[in-house]
Amino acid sequence: MNEADVRRKIYRLLREVGYWPITQTDATICPKCRTRSVPPIGRPDILVLHPTEGCLVVEVKSLRRTEKSFPFDRITDQQRKWLDRWEDDGGRGYLALGVLRPHGSKTYLDYLYLVDWAYWKEIEGLVRPIQLSIPLIAGKGTRQELQAKHLDILTLLFTYSLHNAFFGQWCIPDSHSARPEGDT
Repeated sequence: MNEADVRRKIYRLLREVGYWPITQTDATICPKCRTRSVPPIGRPDILVLHPTEGCLVVEVKSLRRTEKSFPFDRITDQQRKWLDRWEDDGGRGYLALGVLRPHGSKTYLDYLYLVDWAYWKEIEGLVRPIQLSIPLIAGKGTRQELQAKHLDILTLLFTYSLHNAFFGQWCIPDSHSARPEGDT
């Protein structure tokens, strides 16, 4: 399981709640002329359309199964610029963050978050002065300041958590509407 799995989960969830997501690939090859087409650098992973609600963009990232924190530099400068410009022009941007954890011989998606881009930047503003990554859990082995202020993914992204329902389907919690927005 990797970032592509997180992208598929978000894609399916958005389809289930009535949006029309379009995933972006790194490059495509035309089957007729074999020309390679590369999307613009930094473009978000998923463009999400809706006939009446407007559209939004989603950048997908994952916290890999061996990692205990998410490094902020995993979101590239180009991706940040794209999301910032999109929001500056009145659009809605989100960061989808999947936390992959090993369970025996397999890896599962334990946590899935759909975080408003503006809120994610606030989180970075809180954590970056202390360290360049946000821990999954600010517990033993993390910096004291992170522990004291509960600056970790599980605490700060709690309201943006998408819950794993029965049969492996993810759903937006009741605190969110069908339209993913900021703090509710």
